[in-house]
Amino acid sequence: MRSTSLLYLAVLAMMALLAGAPLTQAQEDFSIGAVLGTSGKFAFLGEPSLKGVELAVDEINAAGGVLGKKLKVVSYDDEGNPAKTVNLIDRLLTKDKVVGVIGASTSGTIHVVATACEKAGVPQFYISGNSEICKGKKHVFNAAPADELDAANMVDFLKNNLKVSKIGIIHDANEYGTRSAESFDKILKERAPNITTVSVEKYQSADRDMSAQLINLKNAGSQAIVIWGVGFAPAVIVKNWSQLGLKEGIKLMTGAGAGSHKMVQVLESSGEGLLFNTVLNYGAPNAKEKAFIEAYRKKFNAIPPTFAAVGYDGAYLLAEALKIAKGDKTKLSEAIYRIDGFQGVQGVFSFAGGNCNGLQPGCYDMAVVKNADYFPADKAYQK
Repeated sequence: MRSTSLLYLAVLAMMALLAGAPLTQAQEDFSIGAVLGTSGKFAFLGEPSLKGVELAVDEINAAGGVLGKKLKVVSYDDEGNPAKTVNLIDRLLTKDKVVGVIGASTSGTIHVVATACEKAGVPQFYISGNSEICKGKKHVFNAAPADELDAANMVDFLKNNLKVSKIGIIHDANEYGTRSAESFDKILKERAPNITTVSVEKYQSADRDMSAQLINLKNAGSQAIVIWGVGFAPAVIVKNWSQLGLKEGIKLMTGAGAGSHKMVQVLESSGEGLLFNTVLNYGAPNAKEKAFIEAYRKKFNAIPPTFAAVGYDGAYLLAEALKIAKGDKTKLSEAIYRIDGFQGVQGVFSFAGGNCNGLQPGCYDMAVVKNADYFPADKAYQK
């Protein structure tokens, strides 16, 4: 009888010990999901975005994590294919139990993730300048600068620094290029009514010569040409601009989605004089930008493109929301709307008042290419 009682007490003690035992590391982690096109034709968007997320998580964990817990990245490559995104976002939400999602990279895949996250009540930070995607939703947020901010900075530079009166636009015929060009033209009319758009040309993403479009823009009287597109095609336009001898008479400017330090280096002398918007002022970085650029270069042996900064800020914003919500995963979206004046590497984020596009005006700098590197353009073209 005595032995039975002792056994019973031992069992109770073991149960108490197990009940009070710490959870495993995997259970303690806050899992952040990432669904991005890290291979295929959209890898130039997804790969640096994921690296930005990974760098941020490394830094956060090295500083003690969030509320004493580590962050863990669970990432999947959808190759920019919405059909693949459907299954991957379902896996992140139902099997991996992520607290939030960063991605996706293209309009089609972003919409798939947004639909799933909105239904599940899990916050999403997407990687796109399309400010309309998150509007009317409770759990969808933008980690990138809205296209309107990109366009506004370009318009102001055309008006105040270049002092042109006639411009041409060349844009990708895809959804991004068309939407961005239309938004730019609207903002141009609002902020610089004395500047006239004399001609608009289109191209296909796979085109490898845009000389004809550039000649049309020149003949229409363009003093500056604005490019709206991403990927390889804008680099082709820059080369054609150089080959046609248009550099002296016509300025060439691109939106932030087209530029990367790598592209500028590949263009070599062809890119000399190119103007483009950037949230990373490589030529004169502030302290936060400088620390990010150096940390990225140390970890990945590369200079970070813009999309790396978007992923980086997205991860830090999720970490900030976890702190505000005190780890309550059901209140993360509510917590994001309480983020106000958060200093990211791209600029200041404020989601207060239901603003799902949190990055504030003033996040962009205009850069000019010189000797295969960036420099602040306002030094060369003063107001």
